[in-house]
Amino acid sequence: MPDKYFEVDDVATLVHHRGKSTLPGEPPDLTNGCSLLLLHDAGSNGNSFRDLMDCLALNHSPVSFDEPGHGRSGELDSLASVEAMAVHAENLVGNWELNNLIVVGEGKGAAVAIELASRAIINVSGVVCIGAVGQSVDLSQEISELALIASGKARRQFDSTGYASDTDESVFRKAFAEWVKTDPRAALGARRAQAKWNTDADVSHIKTPVLVVIGEETEDHYRDSSEQLADELPRGATRGLDGAARRGAIEKPAELNFIIDTFSNELEVAK
Repeated sequence: MPDKYFEVDDVATLVHHRGKSTLPGEPPDLTNGCSLLLLHDAGSNGNSFRDLMDCLALNHSPVSFDEPGHGRSGELDSLASVEAMAVHAENLVGNWELNNLIVVGEGKGAAVAIELASRAIINVSGVVCIGAVGQSVDLSQEISELALIASGKARRQFDSTGYASDTDESVFRKAFAEWVKTDPRAALGARRAQAKWNTDADVSHIKTPVLVVIGEETEDHYRDSSEQLADELPRGATRGLDGAARRGAIEKPAELNFIIDTFSNELEVAK
C-alpha cells in the first residue's frame, strides 16, 4: 500500500493512497474518477481501508490517512474535537487536486465527514457514512471502558462485536493488526470528541447528499441511530449492505465499493 508523510500543523501525518507514485512531499495523483477521502473510526487508522481502497481504485482515486495519535502518525493523543479533526483534514488536502470529492467516514470518521460538508471549506460533493453513526449512538460504555484501560485499571480486549455472524477469522486478524497500532489514550480522546459532537452538532442545514450505509446484521439500536441520522439530514438516504454488520469496510469491501461507486454515478447524473 503506497504511503507517504505530510507535515500538517506540525504533525507528521501518514497518508495511504493508490494510483501513480508522486515525488516526496507532492500530493497523490487523484485524477482517476472521483477523489475519495476515507476517514477512519476512533482507535483505528487509514490502513484499515486497504481492501476497500484496492476495490475503489479501479474506477476512482481513494486516499486515507492516520489521524494524529492514531496508527503511524505523530502525537500521542487524539485531536480534542471533531471540528479540529475536520480542520486537520482540510489542511491536509486543501491544496490537492480533488475531483468531485466524496468523503467516506466510518464511525467517528462519519462525524468528521459531515463536519467537513457543514464547514464547506473544501468542496464536498457527497458523504458516505458507515459503521456506528448518528447522534443518538450511545458511546458512554465504551468511553468508560477506554478510560479504565488508559489509566491502567483494566486490560485491553479486542472488540469482536459489530461483525456479521459468519465473519471469517481472517477478518478479525486484519482488524486486530490495525487496532493495536493506536494507543488507548488516543482512542479515548477521539471517542470523547465524537460524543461531544453528537451532543452539540446540528445537521439540519447540511445540503450535501449523504448516504448512510447499514449492514443487514447491524444491531437494532445502531440501525435506529443510522436511520435517524439519514432522516435528519436534508439530503440523507440509506442503503443496505448484505452480509455485513457495522464493520462493512473490512467485512465486505467489494460490496461496499459497489455501493460507493453507484452513489458517485448518482451524484454525476444529478449535476
